[in-house]
Amino acid sequence: MVEEEEVVIVGAGIAGLATAVALKRLGIRALLLERAECLRATGAALTLFSNAWLALDVLAVSHKLTSIYSPVKRGLVTNMQTGATQEVSFTGAGPRSVHRKSLLETLANELPIDTIRFSSKVASIETQTQENSPITIIHLSDGTVIKAKMLIGCDGVHSVVGNWLGLAAPVNSGRSAIRGMAVFPQGHGWNHEIRQFVDVGMRAGFVPLTDKDIYWFFVSQHPPNGENLAGNPELIQRELLENYGKHLPPLYLDVVRHYHTPHMQYFFIV
Repeated sequence: MVEEEEVVIVGAGIAGLATAVALKRLGIRALLLERAECLRATGAALTLFSNAWLALDVLAVSHKLTSIYSPVKRGLVTNMQTGATQEVSFTGAGPRSVHRKSLLETLANELPIDTIRFSSKVASIETQTQENSPITIIHLSDGTVIKAKMLIGCDGVHSVVGNWLGLAAPVNSGRSAIRGMAVFPQGHGWNHEIRQFVDVGMRAGFVPLTDKDIYWFFVSQHPPNGENLAGNPELIQRELLENYGKHLPPLYLDVVRHYHTPHMQYFFIV
């Protein structure tokens, strides 16, 4: 089956959804191809600074999130070797940390129901000439063929579109990260501020999302058995508490102990 579309976007993550919403505001319909079966909330949460909120303002969706998530007014950074803590104040509105799923759903809800096509994996891409004009041919793994006047790649680090364009492959940075979300059913009691702890080759921290949810992270050089951690939240937590992060303050380790499945992820940074 051959279909024809004006604009096709590969990847229904934050970038792909935001691009589709922006085009919709201009009266341009785009088809979003997403290989997953539904919106993916990998990463649990993220912190958005002022430039990101300006973009969401332009897309006319920021108010749907600012009514839920409060701005962070300050951050505290502790040097694990000296014990010294530096305070960082955020002027103006300040950054806000949000659930990734909430951001994805907020953007997706701005689009017509048939905009996103899930379970659509791109197998290959080619360029042909039609009526003396170049046109992009997208082949999906299920045999579907889509002709598009414009193709936009928002499919992440290992981008099929980027590979087709000849972009360089991602390079391993030698570092890895663990991130997750902690849930305190009775409330965590923390102020709405960012806490970070830094050491040689290591950075960890957490920031409240709501009065019950906390987003936390741990970044370091690759551990010896890092490849065995992916997809195993219980092992990730145990290794972080007993090995990689055992020297971190009890307040941080308590947050890690309250991790919420499935919102814990181990990955290599590129």
